[in-house]
Amino acid sequence: MSRAPFVLLAVGLVLGAAYDRLPTRPVVTRAGYRVLAGDFHAHTRFSDGFLGPWDLVLHARRRGLDVVGVTEHNQVFPGKLARAFSRAIGGPTVVVGEEITFKEFHLIALGLDRRIAPDADVPTLVDRVHAQGGVAIAAHPAKQFWNAYEAARPRLDGTELMHPVAYADPAGNRGFRWADMREFYVRAHAEGMRMTPIGSSDYHGFSPLGLCRTYVFATRDDDAAVVDAIREGRTVVYDLSGKAWGRPDLVAALEKEPLPERSTPVDDGYRAHGLLDAVGRICGLLGALGLVVFGRKRPVDGSTA
Repeated sequence: MSRAPFVLLAVGLVLGAAYDRLPTRPVVTRAGYRVLAGDFHAHTRFSDGFLGPWDLVLHARRRGLDVVGVTEHNQVFPGKLARAFSRAIGGPTVVVGEEITFKEFHLIALGLDRRIAPDADVPTLVDRVHAQGGVAIAAHPAKQFWNAYEAARPRLDGTELMHPVAYADPAGNRGFRWADMREFYVRAHAEGMRMTPIGSSDYHGFSPLGLCRTYVFATRDDDAAVVDAIREGRTVVYDLSGKAWGRPDLVAALEKEPLPERSTPVDDGYRAHGLLDAVGRICGLLGALGLVVFGRKRPVDGSTA
């Protein structure tokens, strides 16, 4: 009996590795640019996320992402770990970032080398992001954050136009309404401000990584080129109705030649692929539970606990 959990876990690991299918990411070009599928708001277990930085990279690869922004709360070290790991395995491009988190606002900073402390107003923090060559993005700009963002709006590089809140109750969750986020973007453009649309999943755990995506029109697939593209407004984001938001010429390029993945739902990786895969998952789960339940150490004298 004591060996059964190890056997089950081993079976689960072997079958899991055999059925770990990675989507292919062909090189896609439109309008003379490389089009990269990205998610620019993801957390790790260094604060309130479910996965480690390396696990996040593997999950991004399974989700068919070309680029992921690791934006831990008030720290950049997890992003640097993820970038180093991804480069070592040939994974997706990782943009080191931070979610500068304060009670009155959250600000996504991408392309950082050093942490930025949340000890100033938004305009000052945006200046600090720009001083490092990064881009500043309004995170889930619900109305409760608008006052804090107001003075910095002309200097923001982008705003989260699509967020998983869009899939929630239209009445909003704790004051978070997707209609407010959309209005924040529309109002800025009506006032002549160029604000790059961003689709981000605000990933903390389980499957929604890449649920909301940004299609980046970059000159290359490295992190510096991705940051440049965001700074210059070269992105397209799709909302729930399929409406494309972004620069008109880039939207037109995707209307003329749609992206293949827009017509094919992205596999979330949580469904079994056949009977053997299902058996492997069950064995792995039972094995892990068995180790927890029966894996207590026996006393040195050999008696049972």
